[in-house]
Amino acid sequence: MKQKDTSSDISSTKKRRAFGIVFLLLSGALVVYIAYPIANIITIVEPRTFMESITRPQIGGAFLLSLGTATISTLLLAAFGIPFAYCMARYNFPGKFLIKVLIIIPLVIPPLASGTLLLGIFGAYTPLGRSLPVEFTQSPIGVIIAQTYVSSPFMILLALAAFESVDESYEKVARILGKGRMETFLRVSLPLAKRGIIAGFIMTWVRSVGELGATMMMAYNPHTVSIQIFEDNAVGGFQNALPLIVLVIILSALVLAVFSIVKKEGLKPGW
Repeated sequence: MKQKDTSSDISSTKKRRAFGIVFLLLSGALVVYIAYPIANIITIVEPRTFMESITRPQIGGAFLLSLGTATISTLLLAAFGIPFAYCMARYNFPGKFLIKVLIIIPLVIPPLASGTLLLGIFGAYTPLGRSLPVEFTQSPIGVIIAQTYVSSPFMILLALAAFESVDESYEKVARILGKGRMETFLRVSLPLAKRGIIAGFIMTWVRSVGELGATMMMAYNPHTVSIQIFEDNAVGGFQNALPLIVLVIILSALVLAVFSIVKKEGLKPGW
């Protein structure tokens, strides 16, 4: 009996070890696949070409434009998307499923298709474009419109998941204690959902900074980071596009570092 138990334990240990080895190899292969193109920059960069390219005024202009428009897009989506996500999480109404599907559409259709759809509303020869003295296309406004549309699912879906994870009984207790709906939302619902909402802010902002397809359709000029990379690569090749790629990688790393710090702080009492 003991010999049978021992054989069973050895067999179980071998299976666990095989499972761990397979998953470790698969995970390692994926990490190498993602990391190698980034690490390869070191081996192919030409320092003199890099410095000449990164000092071009187009680089700074594109970088600052993307940062500014992405921030505005994210704030707009927060102002409209967070209340909308709360309503979706707390209320049931006819057509709710269809609205959820509608929210996801900008995430699943090609960005170029999104840009084309936006041009059908904001283009210079559309009723809206002709009736208002505002340049929606080929301007920073066009960039913001494109970024906001394409990035909207990130803010809405992450905020929705955050509010759905909050126990509704906390809100009911606050209401019983005499707090109004707005005060309950600001002092109970929002703080409890803060981690998901912060993730929504970060994902929305990063997605806005990196948007290309819809922005190309709405506002090829002025150049955002993604459009400048596209044009630099088309005109001067990889070495010409490299400086902005490096800046975007550094920016992404900084954003992830901030998110990690915020996430850790969020676990501390009294946040």
